[in-house]
Amino acid sequence: MVAANTLRTARASRGWSQRQLADAAGTRQPRIADVESGKHDAAVSTLETWLRALGHQTTLIPTRTRPVWEAAIAVRRALEANNETLAIREVIQLADDLAHESAAIRVALSVTPPPPVGDSRFDALIAAVTDYRLASARAPRPEWLASAKYRLVDPWDVESVPALRADARKQTPASIRRHGIYLAESELASV
Repeated sequence: MVAANTLRTARASRGWSQRQLADAAGTRQPRIADVESGKHDAAVSTLETWLRALGHQTTLIPTRTRPVWEAAIAVRRALEANNETLAIREVIQLADDLAHESAAIRVALSVTPPPPVGDSRFDALIAAVTDYRLASARAPRPEWLASAKYRLVDPWDVESVPALRADARKQTPASIRRHGIYLAESELASV
């Protein structure tokens, strides 16, 4: 599944179809479809060839922390299972994971845009949490964080208890608010 998720995410980040990738990489589209569906795995050399055609490359990062794009896949799976509570926990786990990494590793883990999760609120929440953790480390922001597709027009109060929302709004850092998200900074503190 690593090859499938990696390829699908890289392709989505470029907005390419499987056919476009196949043409650029000199392969057949059904082969790409088989790898992305998990029906077949790809050799590392094949995966690298396809990623290069997309303008990506594989690299080693000295961490066991999952990248932002991989956390987004976990959020999507939780949402597909109609488990919004688990989806929020996955985002909080992402925040916690990034908090434990150096600024350089945080940037490396967040440089690839996450794939859409099927709910624009959660796309914005993933971006907001990533932006917050990068800002707190005074690390550079990847370009994808400035995209309008990671910003809500109608803000979302993540706090589910109405009586606590006003305080949560006051305690929301600017790096989170810029994505149309209201979430108290204390909700992202590691316990």
